Amino acid sequence: MELIHTNDERIEQLIEYLNLLGNGTTDKQTYARFAPVLETATAFEANSALESLLSQADDVTVHTAAVARFIRSIGKGLESQSLPEYPKGSFFASLDQENRTIARGMEELQRLAKRLQKQQSEDLSSLIDEVASFSLIKDHYERIQNELFPLFEKASTEHSCVKLMWSIQDTALGLQKAVLSDDRRDLKRLWKVFGQFYVHVGILCYREQYILLPVAYRALGTQEQVQREISSLHRFVSRTGSLSNQELEQIFSVLPFDIAFIGSDDRLKFYSDPPHRIFVRTPQVIGRLVQNCHPPKSVHTVQAILDSFKEGREDSAEFYLVMKGRFIHIQYYAVRSTDGGYLGCMEVTQDATHLRSLTGEKRLL
Repeated sequence: MELIHTNDERIEQLIEYLNLLGNGTTDKQTYARFAPVLETATAFEANSALESLLSQADDVTVHTAAVARFIRSIGKGLESQSLPEYPKGSFFASLDQENRTIARGMEELQRLAKRLQKQQSEDLSSLIDEVASFSLIKDHYERIQNELFPLFEKASTEHSCVKLMWSIQDTALGLQKAVLSDDRRDLKRLWKVFGQFYVHVGILCYREQYILLPVAYRALGTQEQVQREISSLHRFVSRTGSLSNQELEQIFSVLPFDIAFIGSDDRLKFYSDPPHRIFVRTPQVIGRLVQNCHPPKSVHTVQAILDSFKEGREDSAEFYLVMKGRFIHIQYYAVRSTDGGYLGCMEVTQDATHLRSLTGEKRLL
């Protein structure tokens, strides 16, 4: 079979091969047939092929294995492409530097692990301590999730890969925690979990360097330096009074809880930004589908809440959890017009630890 070299037909060939991987019907002969396009595939062609598969999936994680095999198959092509020269000091240069630092750190961890295995050491404290000190991984993934992903989604229609990357990032962070919390005497279990952690972070480093950053950089162009819009000079006026924009913004900043409003189209329209914020948010998330603002494992819960509000079955939902020793209270309210039409959903999040501790009365300063 002769593979055609036009862009669209090359992408179709990649899609076909990716689907064969998903069906488990590939072998050496299949690879040889597709080799001309696989071994010259670019990041942009790879992303387009992945989009065709992942955009149709209700749960992108079912394609984790097929995507991993696909990216290994096109590795020669990806690694032969010239990577972008990100402007010094730019957002992308910063992300790229962080990613490379993580990759180097993982190489050092691998060397330490091999040394401990060679020594048949039963004390893995040095390895566990190194994993514990690797805080850049969590910080970097949060930047990717809260800053890059929202911008990329706005700039490109082919962004389904971010859902799978987010899922893998969450898995990697979970494995990092497991390395730190598992019984240090169970060496077999520790080595297994560390190995999984090492593999997942390595996968993410590779995909970020060779696919995500190049594709997002081309898509965003000058949009990476997103500026806040100039505030309107109009006042907020209601039957109970009026406020200037400055007054309104500062009121939101001192409320003892975080507020977010999701419009009837499921897109985030507003969030308050108090100094005591519980969950990280950045201006880039404005306009983003709320389903994409949550880890894949919790999307079904978010969707169920929104559906119940839109259908008029419920007007509120409540959750509470303990996070880092703090009691977090989360409430969702359906916001409706005077005639009952659904306008959106308001999320209210509060650290209620102090409130739960109150007893008796306090009537004086």
